[in-house]
Amino acid sequence: MATSDWLTGIYLTTSEVLKYPDYVERLRDEIGLNTVVMSFSGELPERVLAKSPYGGRVPTEAELGELVLRHFDGRPVDPREYDRAQALCGPGVSATGNDETFRQAVGQLKDAGLKVWTYGGAWTIRRLMFCPSRVDVREWMEAVCVHWATQYELDALDITHFRYPMGSFPLGLFGCTCSACAATAGEMGYDMDAMIADLKSARKGLQNLDGKRLSEVVRLGFGFFDVMHALGLRSGVLDWVRFRCDLVVRNLAQFKAAVRRAAPDTAFGTDTYPASMALTAGHDYLRWGEMADFASPLVSHISAFVCNTFIEWAQFLQEEIPDLTEEDALQLVYRFLGYDGMGLPETVAAYGADEPATLAYRIPTADLVLRDLVKAKLYLPADMPSYPIIHGEGWGRDTIDRIVSESRRLGHNGIVWQGTSELMDYEFK
Repeated sequence: MATSDWLTGIYLTTSEVLKYPDYVERLRDEIGLNTVVMSFSGELPERVLAKSPYGGRVPTEAELGELVLRHFDGRPVDPREYDRAQALCGPGVSATGNDETFRQAVGQLKDAGLKVWTYGGAWTIRRLMFCPSRVDVREWMEAVCVHWATQYELDALDITHFRYPMGSFPLGLFGCTCSACAATAGEMGYDMDAMIADLKSARKGLQNLDGKRLSEVVRLGFGFFDVMHALGLRSGVLDWVRFRCDLVVRNLAQFKAAVRRAAPDTAFGTDTYPASMALTAGHDYLRWGEMADFASPLVSHISAFVCNTFIEWAQFLQEEIPDLTEEDALQLVYRFLGYDGMGLPETVAAYGADEPATLAYRIPTADLVLRDLVKAKLYLPADMPSYPIIHGEGWGRDTIDRIVSESRRLGHNGIVWQGTSELMDYEFK
């Protein structure tokens, strides 16, 4: 691939662009930066705000409880982020934007010869998720995406958090089962009651396992058919995974089509959950071309997305299965998620979860990231541009260089950086 075809991007905020213009120029001149993915910090007009499911005011906790993802026992999945949701004017959009400064930052970047994308929010914060089946949530997100695409001369939308809650939040795997999702499931050929019944049956199968014997099997080898057999998995479990992916595809295809009609030259995409766990977040790489013009494999969040998932799932298995050791629970999770055999920590303590900034030096980071980038190229449509998102700080230069080199070899089309301290010396003052 010619250098001119390689996308070199970075995530920046409006304030960073305006406060440190020389930083952007140095990145352009020294590492070949050609694209800035800038968080949306502007304002929405009244015609768009009128579509917000918030109804033009700060919603109460009771009202939020009706808007967000619900577990199959009927409860809202996580009320701890209600305060963050109440700081929005609607799903994914801050209520305190400033259009003048956002437009100023876009113009400044354009004057520097750079392409400008925005990464506005979507229906998920971290754990809290607005129900993706609700008509008002869908109409709001479509209107917001069209506004972003048509009002700021942006080259692309790379919307973040168009997914289900991250895998490190196990309760998020069992939503949304509200009445709107049940109706949508029926429209798409799924039976919500049957899926819930089969999910509950699988959990009972898990609780009935002998932990000591399971540990022995894990050490010998544990495959896909073993999981099906041991848990007595029924078809509704697979239907559940497929339903959530189909729902994401349907919604994003709707938003993409709306953007295409309104702004034919503006690309539409969303960051892409790590391939090994993508289905847990409702992301089906095989169908990415139906809902996006490019893929952004989000492999930078090795703590929140990946390692915290290992820890949470291992602890969940120990709670469900008597006599299953922590070491064997971790190995079971590694095998099930496709991360086994690379020398990941054998205990939870070895992760040092309270020190995420230095995690990259305690795990085989390059092997972890590259495993997902290899899988991404296997699953994505052959002609789909792919721009992995990786850290340019805190990983070590050797690790970063290896990931970039292998990304090129694998056929990815660029890198979007989060941080650049390992790439270039710059003192923010």
